[in-house]
Amino acid sequence: MRVWGLLLMGWALGVGVAMAQSTSTNRLQVVTSIAPLYCWAVNVAGDRADVASLLPPNVGPHDFQFRPRDIRRVERANLVFLNGLGLESWFSRVFYNRKIPVRIVEAAAGLSTNQLIQGVPDLEIGGPKEDRDHDHDHDGYGHGDGHGFGAQAGAANPHLWLDPLLACHAVSNLVTALGELDRANADYFAERGCAYVARLRALDEELRRGTGALKSRDIVTFHDAFPYFCRRYDLHLVGVIEEVPGTSPSPRYLSELLAVIRCDKVSALFVEPQFDVKLARQLAKDLSIGVATLDTLETGRLTPEAYEEGMRANLRALQGALR
Repeated sequence: MRVWGLLLMGWALGVGVAMAQSTSTNRLQVVTSIAPLYCWAVNVAGDRADVASLLPPNVGPHDFQFRPRDIRRVERANLVFLNGLGLESWFSRVFYNRKIPVRIVEAAAGLSTNQLIQGVPDLEIGGPKEDRDHDHDHDGYGHGDGHGFGAQAGAANPHLWLDPLLACHAVSNLVTALGELDRANADYFAERGCAYVARLRALDEELRRGTGALKSRDIVTFHDAFPYFCRRYDLHLVGVIEEVPGTSPSPRYLSELLAVIRCDKVSALFVEPQFDVKLARQLAKDLSIGVATLDTLETGRLTPEAYEEGMRANLRALQGALR
């Protein structure tokens, strides 16, 4: 009897493991690009989908290169969540001619170029379904929105995640796609999406109050990554140190930028943790002003709270430098 009991227990455990594996493999498989999109996706997906980041925590979208295992991961996924606006041009290059049964959702879908350039003061989260589902090809768009020295006028900047209300729009796009792929859990995704959007709106209010108390509103950033953030919180983006990431600015450009900084009486330069700060520190020394860090959040910890924590850290950096 003891032998039969052990056999029965082993069978039951085997069935349990098989059922658990079956349940796991039946969940939607979601792949995201940059860290903020991973944070949004895990908050919406909960335990009804498996979310994985295509980019490692220390690799940004400008440096990423596909490995064979990355391609296999994309091909096995049900949904790929990208930022769009040309940020993941490497994805288009690899999968342009491949026929893969994967739903691709862009955070920027439903936002026209004019909306992004001219501003969306009171964005209706989600917008009409047909707008959210429309497939946009943004790979030709450059960086900059025409605000500040060195920005490119007439181009849609990809850094929409640095505006929490544009993040709400992206989350709405994701909720719609998840619900259509897994209709049995559509209400679950919608409920979690609403709860997360509420958190993002609370974050927006916190940032609005914090930046509203700043004495100075003029900033210079290392790259043109913060136009949406500046527009949302009424900051003046005076200029950027490097027009193109990784490309040293010319002496003439720097001379003109320094003149603008002196004219506008900018009190601090903001660098990014992902890049060498030697040039910015030398400029700040020449100008006798401070240096602080604003994180674009393109890289970082892959945790559900990392996006909100990163945005709050940026607020503290602004408060410390512009008080």
